[in-house]
Formats: sequence, C-alpha cells, structure tokens
Amino acid sequence: MSVVAFTIPGELRGKQRPRATRQGRVYTPAETRNAEAFVRLIAAQAMEDRAPLEEPLMLTVAIDVGIPKAFTRKQREAALEGRILPAKKPDLDNVVKLLCDALNGIVYADDKQLVTLVVSKRYALVPETRVFLDLIGAA
Repeated sequence: MSVVAFTIPGELRGKQRPRATRQGRVYTPAETRNAEAFVRLIAAQAMEDRAPLEEPLMLTVAIDVGIPKAFTRKQREAALEGRILPAKKPDLDNVVKLLCDALNGIVYADDKQLVTLVVSKRYALVPETRVFLDLIGAA
C-alpha cells in the first residue's frame, strides 16, 4: 500500500522552459506556475497535515491522456485496448519534472529522495494522472 496516493484530474501539462524578457529577467510561464499550484493543492490535501516525508521513495506515475476526437471508432477501441499508444505531447519527462517540482516541500522534503521512478502514459476515456509514493529501503 502506498504511503501517499492521489489523482490529479484532467490532462497534466509538461513543465515549460523558463522564459526571458528583453531586459534579461528570467521567469516561469504562468501555465507552468498554475499547473504546479494545482498539483501542490491536491498533494497537500492527500498529505492530510502530515510533515513531508524524509525517507528514500519510489514515485509511480500513471498518466491517462484523452483520446483525440478525430479518432475513428476502431482507433478509439485500439487506443483503449493499448494497441495505439499516445506518442504525443505532453512529453513524459516534462510532466514528471512539473510533478516532482510541485511535490517538493509538500509530499517530500526534496526530490533527491526519489530513488525509483516508474512512469507510464496511455489513452483513457477520462484524462487524469495517478500518483503513488512508496517508501524504499529497510523497514
């Protein structure tokens, strides 16, 4: 059983690269800031006022992306059966980066505690991201 588990509704976006103004000021795009804030809110609710974890952790992330409306009935069925995979945006690594950064200080003290990472992306009728954290090491 996972120490922390929660579901983020909707399609989670990937973390965007920092941007720079003409004056040289670097900033994080608003879409990324808003997505991280949304994840932090859901994660904080899942933590139920517990302190951030300090042990080594395994993070499992299951990303369900919506089936494109342009898919035919046959394509939809194939997507739901896993015969068509979502090799499309958002990129797995960018979603994980956004997620890991958002969980810092909320679920775990620092993302350096993540020693195992399992991530998958598939098509589903309802887009969502399921997150599971498990303790690793001696009990």
